[in-house]
Amino acid sequence: MSSHNIVLGPLLGLEGEHENATLYSVCFLSENDVNAASLAYRIGKQSLRSEFTLISSLERGKFWRAEIAIPLTQLDQVCDYQILIDAQPASYTPTRNNLVTDWSFFCPAAKQQVQLAFASCNGFSSDKVRTQHPAPIDYLWQRMQQQQAAHMAAMPYTEVVNAPYAALIMGGDQIYADAIFNEKQPLYAWSQKPLKDQLTAPVSDTLRQRIDTFYFDTYIRSWTQSAALRYCLASIPSVMMWDDHDIIDGWGSQPYRLETSPTYQAMFDSAKKYFTLFQLRGTNNRALQQRTAAPAHFGMTLRFRDYGLLVMDNRSQRTLHNIMGSGKQDFIQGLADLQADWQAGQKLLILSGVPFLYRHFSESDRNIRLSIQFDAYDDMADHWRFSTHYDEMCSILQRLLQFQAALQTQSQTKVFIISGDVHVAASGTYREQPGPSNQSQVNPGNIVQLISSGIVHPPPLSMEQSVIRLASSVTQPDIDLGGGCVLSATLRKDGAGNRFLFHRNYACMHEGSDHKVWVNWHYETIDFPHANDLAVGAQKLLGPTLGYQVLGLPY
Repeated sequence: MSSHNIVLGPLLGLEGEHENATLYSVCFLSENDVNAASLAYRIGKQSLRSEFTLISSLERGKFWRAEIAIPLTQLDQVCDYQILIDAQPASYTPTRNNLVTDWSFFCPAAKQQVQLAFASCNGFSSDKVRTQHPAPIDYLWQRMQQQQAAHMAAMPYTEVVNAPYAALIMGGDQIYADAIFNEKQPLYAWSQKPLKDQLTAPVSDTLRQRIDTFYFDTYIRSWTQSAALRYCLASIPSVMMWDDHDIIDGWGSQPYRLETSPTYQAMFDSAKKYFTLFQLRGTNNRALQQRTAAPAHFGMTLRFRDYGLLVMDNRSQRTLHNIMGSGKQDFIQGLADLQADWQAGQKLLILSGVPFLYRHFSESDRNIRLSIQFDAYDDMADHWRFSTHYDEMCSILQRLLQFQAALQTQSQTKVFIISGDVHVAASGTYREQPGPSNQSQVNPGNIVQLISSGIVHPPPLSMEQSVIRLASSVTQPDIDLGGGCVLSATLRKDGAGNRFLFHRNYACMHEGSDHKVWVNWHYETIDFPHANDLAVGAQKLLGPTLGYQVLGLPY
């Protein structure tokens, strides 16, 4: 008799619209004694079944994948599903004596505008930060679960803001692998060596296996300890892309000789292995731009209702001198593919783990010298406005403006970049300035940057908040894209003049009946952190309350 325990999952994925249907994937990790599994699902009165395909046999479990294709219809639909092993429902136990065996998700009507959720930074960069945090670590996941469950129960809805989330976009740092250098962890001994020895230290088979086990265990721990997170991953179709902490802090922004060392390459191999399985749900993901057994990058292109979505992989080939690598050409092709079948009223959504528009970074700026005590060099080198990435940033922005301009004759096309990484919430705008090359344009280019970070990781400490505010008070310089095209960059200020929301948060977005795109940040209203001794502050709090900030973009 096989085990019916679900070790990890279900993981529900969105892979876009294909052949007049919306394609979803369902994956899970079983115990090793499972030899077959089925996916039983119901849409309305129709009961269907498909077989899971084994895509990886791991040392401590088997990883399975199945697909659900829901035909596009004029009505919203709900899909209920179960995982069957030996004809019996598989389950997991989020709380004592409470088995979960059934899940449901929302599939919007073919012409329906949808509500999307966005989250990033699902973890802590250090054990110290974790132990000092005064709130339940999954507080905002609980909020998302409660909202989704309430909206599912209240269908049908009249306003899109009350619709269930049709997709959950996760913009990076879905796990934090930084603990690999901690005492008793695989690379502690290596981290104590002089640099010259680190660069050449061989990786034994035993060490390689310990590294692999570390990443596996980090996913299991990070994605199963919270019942709310587990609900969201099984009940809201997700699109995920990794950022540095999914590999190691600052990956791609550190010296080349270090990142090509045997030890760093062993880390990357294991991080990539489990990212491909657990976040992408295998290389058969229909959204991938490179659908091969060993893609060079994991950029994605999706069509989904009133959105075209381009997901940038800015880590797989990143170096100090280049962010996208071969992904640049696939990004350009993705724009062309979306443009070829663009529908009036659709919006372009670009997912970039690190925001394009944020505090102004300049190696010669006094603010950078001030902030060096808080941010390592690799953190500054992560940003698009860093000197070695500036031209690449300009090239991407130019392509987005060209995409927008080509479609302006049909309708005004809205372009958004959504990002995480920086542990604050914010928004800003790139606007194309009038000039000789665009004086005749009725609608000059306009790109909105949205930032939501992090859903678990806390905001910067109070002293660093002051530095960020100081650095952000510097006027953002115009961006000369060449050919007479100049962009002005503006970070939005609230009524009190603040450019950043220093609270844990996640965002959702939808287009309202007023034809504006509304972005709502759900965030903790606790005053956290305003003291360096967070533990003292935690003792005074019974628990966090939740604030709800609504930002209506005039776009």
